[in-house]
Amino acid sequence: MGSFRFSSLCFPVALAMAAFLWRPAAVAQPVTTADLEQAAGDNSSWLMYGRDYYGQRFARLDQITPANVSRLHPVWVFTTGGENRGLEATPLIHEGVLYVSADESRVFAIDARTGAKKWGYDPKNSDEAERVYCCGAINRGVALWGELVFVGTMDARLVALNKETGEVVWETEVIDWRQGYSITGAPLVVKDMVLTGMAGGEFGVRGFVKAFDAKTGALRWTAYVIPGPGEPGNETWPGDTWKYGGGATWTTGVYDPALNLVYWNTGNAAPWNCHVRKGDNKWTAATVAIDADSGKIAWGFQYTPWDCWDYDAVSTPLLADVTLGERGAVKALFHHDKNGFFYALDRTDGKFLYGEPIVPGINWAFGLDPESGRPKVNPEMIGQSGGPEVGPIIPSLEGAIDWQPLAYNPDLGVLYFMSNQWAMGYKMWEEGKFQPPTNGEWYLGADYQQYLMSDNPGNFVAFDVANRKVLWRAVSPAPFWAGAVATSTGLVFTGDMRGYFMAFDARTGTLLWQFQTGSGIIGSPITYELDGTQYLAVPSGGIGGDMIFYYTEPKAGNLWVFALDGGGPARVPAGTNLTMLKGGLARVGEPGHTLGGRVLPGYGFPPTEGGEPIQGAGPPQPTSQNSFPQAAAGTAGAQPAGGDVNPLLGQAAAIARGEQSYRARCVGCHKSSGGSGPNIFGTALPASRFRETVVKGHQGTAMPSFGSLLSVEQIWEIHAFVVSRDRL
Repeated sequence: MGSFRFSSLCFPVALAMAAFLWRPAAVAQPVTTADLEQAAGDNSSWLMYGRDYYGQRFARLDQITPANVSRLHPVWVFTTGGENRGLEATPLIHEGVLYVSADESRVFAIDARTGAKKWGYDPKNSDEAERVYCCGAINRGVALWGELVFVGTMDARLVALNKETGEVVWETEVIDWRQGYSITGAPLVVKDMVLTGMAGGEFGVRGFVKAFDAKTGALRWTAYVIPGPGEPGNETWPGDTWKYGGGATWTTGVYDPALNLVYWNTGNAAPWNCHVRKGDNKWTAATVAIDADSGKIAWGFQYTPWDCWDYDAVSTPLLADVTLGERGAVKALFHHDKNGFFYALDRTDGKFLYGEPIVPGINWAFGLDPESGRPKVNPEMIGQSGGPEVGPIIPSLEGAIDWQPLAYNPDLGVLYFMSNQWAMGYKMWEEGKFQPPTNGEWYLGADYQQYLMSDNPGNFVAFDVANRKVLWRAVSPAPFWAGAVATSTGLVFTGDMRGYFMAFDARTGTLLWQFQTGSGIIGSPITYELDGTQYLAVPSGGIGGDMIFYYTEPKAGNLWVFALDGGGPARVPAGTNLTMLKGGLARVGEPGHTLGGRVLPGYGFPPTEGGEPIQGAGPPQPTSQNSFPQAAAGTAGAQPAGGDVNPLLGQAAAIARGEQSYRARCVGCHKSSGGSGPNIFGTALPASRFRETVVKGHQGTAMPSFGSLLSVEQIWEIHAFVVSRDRL
């Protein structure tokens, strides 16, 4: 073969090819209000928590089908690091960049083609804020608008980040976290506002939704979901109980632009002991429709009036325009509730359309009134203050469903959602054993025990909304604890706590494909098209939220991305998230962070005496994995200020006060009410070490500092209480 030569023809072609290969990167475009309103038709993006304003989580993509889904393989995996306390987020994607939140409200921007990190953000939550985390340090997602990424934090801030750099543009305190508030849900952008709810139902908060100016962070309006004096519904709260009645809005709402209504679901009434707040307790365990401009509540519908079972109604509602038999065309709102029933409402006025039991064996209620939807409560399933355990109550407070979003295939008229099956025992405390909170204390008033009903508590359900029936169920020995995504090819994707990412035939429920991600799936999958290839992305994040009360497994925090055949031949070089520590791995002859880089002659490198070590990031230091420390060697006999002997041991009055403080400050974590912390009853920890840990907290664990909240005497009282008992 002769030597190759450029001709006069191919030289311009080569220049053109070079110009194509080296073209400058396109200028990133902002996410507009029009983009959000048309999000359902944008297959290259997933722009908000529910994909579109209706929250349908449905994509018209045809590349992955029931016939070829078995060819799905991983393309790349991104590790979020940190403490790996659970990934419950729904990722977003815009212009080839994925945005995902992780535990502790951290946010990452990731190159969707390579899996390489573009930037990361850590809000540096207050160390003390851990004491108001009900159920873990999780976060369910971010929102996009303009050139901003919005995230709520565990210490109740709302933060706007630059979409390109991750730098903070503005942040605002939504409310004082010290009063029991946090934010775990994804924000929702409506017009030029960013809306957020709040968590804290177990701390006696008053639920609300707030709207902020998306450009500046200025407050636009506040919608309290528990009416105050003079407002309709306040009469359903005896005395001042409305002030700390719960109704946390801890997930994300949906929006109907035509009606200009935002729909937000609300959590349980507080405290769990319902006898101190007899009445319907509006609008807890409900859906509220909020005027997007004014923040005024247009209507509300309660799924569980006078909630005596911790039945949050917080799974994000789903909107759809459907035909329902004799009713004809309906602007519907669909909701599957913790209480085991499925509901259809008219979203224009909140009128009840129908309800169906999904969980077999529901026994807290005998059914629903066919006209109003009000439950026909079984009085035997309501515990009495100071009375014995009542149960098994079906479903448990973990519900048929918890916060997880539904998915809807409008072509089939079918909804897909988890509907787990388990029961509980419930025991109400004596009413004198707990008090209304004054400074972010736990406000429970009851204990519960989770019970298995079968070997397969995990249920994933397909429900025909027009014919009002379950089409199929998929079961698992572990709970389903994730959202779902449906596609126009007749597939639906979800995952379970064992770590399996699954593809089901949307019509039959046949399991067509599954992949073991190595850690429980408790976030929600998305699908999108990029460069002509359809992808799926799913967080695999161990256990988080309430599941830490029941399961343990190796911690992890990964975002997996899949495509047919792994995306085929690589079109873009694979990315890496391995970041070299400055000074940690210096070149020969250059100073590192330990030594100065001296090179002896004769070894193939220019000799040098080097220089002074540089200041760089040192290697990570180990942290304790113990949730409550044991006495260090040689410290048991130490005599810190206050002494090593608790002066209040055995004193009945001190023990009684200690029980009050324990129920207010400790009960949520330490082996009561499903808490994830260790059992400290009968603790053998030296008194001084106990006191020190309560005062300072314990780094590397979920134990926060209480030094600013509890006096030395109160700590001794708590200690006297826990060593005097072997259980609550």
